[in-house]
Amino acid sequence: MSLEEYKLALKAGQKDYRAHVARGQSPYLPVLDDILVNVKIVATEPLGLVNMPSESIAGTKTSGRHTAFAPNFMPLLDVDTEFASKWSVLCEAHLEEGIRNPVTAYEFLNQFYIEEGNKRVSVLKHFDAASIPGTVTRLIPARNNSLESRIYYEFMDFYKLSKVNIVQFSRPGSYAKLQKLVCKASGEEWTDEDRKNFNALHTKFRQQFRALGGARLPLTVGDALLVYLSVYRYSDACDSTPAQIKENLARIWDEITVLTKDQAVEVVLEPASEPAEGRLSLSKLNIFIPRPSELHVTFLHEANETNSAWVRAHEKGRSALANTFTDRVILSSHENVDPDVDAEQILEEVAHNGTDVVFTTSVRMHTACLKVAAQHPKTKFLNCSLNTPHPLVRTYYPRTYEATYILGMLAGILSPTNTVGYVANNPIYGIPAAINAYAQGLRSVRPEGRVLLRWACLPDPAHPLDFSDREDVTLFYARDSREAPDTHRDYGLCQRLPDGVIRPVGLPQWRWDVFYIEIIRSILNGSWDEADTSKAINYWWGMKSGAVGIQYSDGLPGGPLQLLGLMETQLHSGLLTIFPSKVYAQDHRMHSPQKIVYTPKELMLMDWLDACVEGTLPSYDQLDVKTRTLADICGLDVIKEDADGTAAPSKI
Repeated sequence: MSLEEYKLALKAGQKDYRAHVARGQSPYLPVLDDILVNVKIVATEPLGLVNMPSESIAGTKTSGRHTAFAPNFMPLLDVDTEFASKWSVLCEAHLEEGIRNPVTAYEFLNQFYIEEGNKRVSVLKHFDAASIPGTVTRLIPARNNSLESRIYYEFMDFYKLSKVNIVQFSRPGSYAKLQKLVCKASGEEWTDEDRKNFNALHTKFRQQFRALGGARLPLTVGDALLVYLSVYRYSDACDSTPAQIKENLARIWDEITVLTKDQAVEVVLEPASEPAEGRLSLSKLNIFIPRPSELHVTFLHEANETNSAWVRAHEKGRSALANTFTDRVILSSHENVDPDVDAEQILEEVAHNGTDVVFTTSVRMHTACLKVAAQHPKTKFLNCSLNTPHPLVRTYYPRTYEATYILGMLAGILSPTNTVGYVANNPIYGIPAAINAYAQGLRSVRPEGRVLLRWACLPDPAHPLDFSDREDVTLFYARDSREAPDTHRDYGLCQRLPDGVIRPVGLPQWRWDVFYIEIIRSILNGSWDEADTSKAINYWWGMKSGAVGIQYSDGLPGGPLQLLGLMETQLHSGLLTIFPSKVYAQDHRMHSPQKIVYTPKELMLMDWLDACVEGTLPSYDQLDVKTRTLADICGLDVIKEDADGTAAPSKI
């Protein structure tokens, strides 16, 4: 019996041997001693008795026996060898009473290399053992800036809390995100029950992920599990049967495969009102799929019209939508929806009741939107945010940097000094581009100009946001929307007069009616369906579409207004490039676009500040509670990943 098992294992080893030779790879076990030749080990750490995931056992410690095994740990020596006899004896012992003695191993970069017990590992792998016990010593390499090093050091921090080694990731920040998704606080240790529940879930998930073809994707099981837990609650996932997990996975498969795409997010810069000429849209391709004659559209707001200018602006857009499609849309609205309390429930209700399109106007509702969208594929969900890589939920947002560039020019024209101010709301995607565009506008009329940056998202700002502590700053960009319906204080480009009164100079206008009318029109005429549904769709519209505009105050000199009007016209036509091909950042590094001009993706992901900006990006720990939620969803990567902290905003 055991000899027959050896023959089967030998056949599997020979097959793996041939496959590696065909790929030009070594057909034997990797040897840790060879791997470490040029690696600096800064510490060793005894881990004690560890259940090593079978898939993570990568090779052998020394070269003594590595040619006896194929890379899959199956034997390569003939049946009549002493090696085969010993392997068969171990196999018989395993079948009769189980192999109980732990092997001895080293862990390096979350992979295990066997020092003593290679044949035991081979036998257990032959019988598909999920894990193998071993006495393990960790070898810790010197930290460096490589992706592999960053992920491994994050894993070691995670392992100290969880003692979980079965999950691996290919992206930084994933272990901290997993800690949060399994409902553990940062720094909170796992209990034995926590480990038991997670290991059981991981096993179920891995099986179903591979059943759907996940093994062919350039992703780890952990990468896919993280996406799954972003949509489905951890407690529900733990209670789900394998069949339920497989069904849920199939629903969100595009959410997982989008991770494998270099261009996971498709940025739509202008509205497309009609299906593209020269090719068939989905609705034309199949005459049996009629275009909708009527749409039920629902809006969800975190605040209400009475006390939120943001909601008022979106409701104004909703009214324009109603006036445009009087007999083709049925509109409803929900206010005071708490993203952390009832957003998911309300979204579930409106989708269940047959709503065709849902607009959520708060970034903080994106997670709830994603969870419900997975369960209701017939409903179209949109969230007012930027650069979220989720095909299930499309996003929309104005290109604010176009307006801030023009207002930066106006600030430079009107300011009696070379220094102007800028108050940024949150360190999320698109904000550094808006700040830097403001700086570029200033420098276009004042080459020696400086921008003093402050943040409105800090719970205890060191200095006033109206710059009243700085006599040399009388012009400043305050906020993206006004606080009260009938006031302009601290909104847009402001000027502080000698008597301390603040008056508006230029007010940015985000025309939500353009978004809502054109998006609904695209659904009604079928052009919505032309988008690549395997990608995340971001509508990022600017001045050319009419989604962004500027209202100037009365009394401004005619000359500057004429110049600004010319600049707006050039932005409309695409003749004006806001960012030059070479821009120096605060760290004196030169930034350039990959091609001639910056792509929309490069502008979205911009995470550095122009050299003429005085002030820095805040760290995650400095943000107020509400802003941290925003940062978790669409915050700059440098903010989300600052586990070690970044420089605090300058105390200017």
